[in-house]
Amino acid sequence: HEVLSERGRRITREMEASAARASALIDNVLDFARGRLGEGLALSQDASQPLTPILEQIVAEMRSIAPDREMLTQFSIDEPLCCDRARIGQMLQNLLSNAVAHGAPDVPINVEARTDGGDLVLSVANGGIPIPEAARARLFQPFFRGAVRRSQNGLGLGLFIVTEIARAHGGTVEVSSDEAETRFTCTLPLAAG
Repeated sequence: HEVLSERGRRITREMEASAARASALIDNVLDFARGRLGEGLALSQDASQPLTPILEQIVAEMRSIAPDREMLTQFSIDEPLCCDRARIGQMLQNLLSNAVAHGAPDVPINVEARTDGGDLVLSVANGGIPIPEAARARLFQPFFRGAVRRSQNGLGLGLFIVTEIARAHGGTVEVSSDEAETRFTCTLPLAAG
């Protein structure tokens, strides 16, 4: 068992973050290709395990990737519920990545998930410059990144994949954006257990 120096720990964290980003990017590209080939996104829905620990794990991973960003969570889910936990985790990962990339660094990112009647409602909100009205309609198109800075990485597939996951569940994604916050809200009707 080797004890790492602080520099070693930092490098390890950066390597883990890079691997996580690369893995997420590959997942998004594969999902995009599947959607374009007409297969759509396959869901594997069951109620065998709770969803909340998956969401907590995604937030923990994002906190390690972006340790300087404050992320507040509020989960209120009637467990167990019949859903595709891996896909909903991917949805949250993409929304959080988007909030980290585009949100104001000094404003906390708020993550909420709750069951509301027969729906799962998942939302991610961040502060920062509002998304122009003209750009909102195109946000969910593949490869659209708005007026992004050259330094930002990614293919602009994250929000497209979020909408594809929502659509596969029979749900919707909405965005609201003003001076106070930008919020993405996914509403997914829950499958019968």
